[in-house]
Amino acid sequence: MKKKVLLIRLDKIGDLISTLCVDQVDFLQDCDVRWVIAQGLSFVPENSSPRRTYLELSKTDVSTSLAILRKFLKEFKPDVVVSFQAPWWVNYALWREGIETRVGVQSQWHSFLFLNRGLRQKRSQAVQHEADYNLELLEYAFSRPAARTQISRAPVLKLEAPVIAGLLEQYHLSPQQYAVVHPGMAGSALNWPVGNYIRLIEALVQSTPVVLTGTPADEPWLKEIKEKFKDHPKVKCLQNKLNTSELLWVLKNARVVIVPSTGVAHLAASLGTPVFGIYSHVRVQKPLRWAARGSRVHIFEAPTRNESGGSCDGERCEEFHCMEKIRVEDLLQQFSALD
Repeated sequence: MKKKVLLIRLDKIGDLISTLCVDQVDFLQDCDVRWVIAQGLSFVPENSSPRRTYLELSKTDVSTSLAILRKFLKEFKPDVVVSFQAPWWVNYALWREGIETRVGVQSQWHSFLFLNRGLRQKRSQAVQHEADYNLELLEYAFSRPAARTQISRAPVLKLEAPVIAGLLEQYHLSPQQYAVVHPGMAGSALNWPVGNYIRLIEALVQSTPVVLTGTPADEPWLKEIKEKFKDHPKVKCLQNKLNTSELLWVLKNARVVIVPSTGVAHLAASLGTPVFGIYSHVRVQKPLRWAARGSRVHIFEAPTRNESGGSCDGERCEEFHCMEKIRVEDLLQQFSALD
């Protein structure tokens, strides 16, 4: 009989992509693996290759989600559960339903109370990628020896975009002939200044159409950019116009996706599209831990020294204004070198 394994990550897109990949390890190949993910992110496992089996839970409607989870646990009866990231009530449900092996990161109070196998991981030190931290936890759960190296060992998640016939034609776009600029982010890391995005777009449209993507939450980053290019024939704003399937199709067919540290970077990289990722060097935000992963990812990281010789220790970046030091010219040079 196959061992039943439940893997839990109730977090954002980038976090989920950096976790979903670990179930590709060889020692899980003969297991029945299920996932528990945050509500609204079903498009990630549904478009992953191979497709994952999952349960979606709302993090805001705790009473309903707790009942759904407990019912699922009774029916699935997992042998091993690995809680990569979850609120207290998830780990409580694992304990309450008597799951034999409950594994997770020893950190918050509920991990000590409700889990019976915990691993101490100081992820804030950012000495490896988030995917490798997740792989390390999974290996610990199955008593597999882990070897920390400077090279990522975790598999890379592959996504396949659903074909949306006529979508590109609707916006007068041709495959691999446009650049996507997604300047918005949730605010969990430092971003490139809006002025730098504007300068980049001004240069790109000399030869290449630019597509702006985003959600309502990205309006603080997009407002000035949209106003600047509202009448430009080569700039198309698709903010709030794409569902998740359409977004994947637009990202898949782009020549490049230019994006800060946010979920769209991980989506595009997993689709195999060239990604220009813009990252801070603040320790907990560094690309070493949070960069999109894939063979066509190019990282642009803020410098740690300024022109006058001053340096930043990676903790007081707001005093150093490091993000504006990532040069538009460097991104343009890399764009010219694309295949």
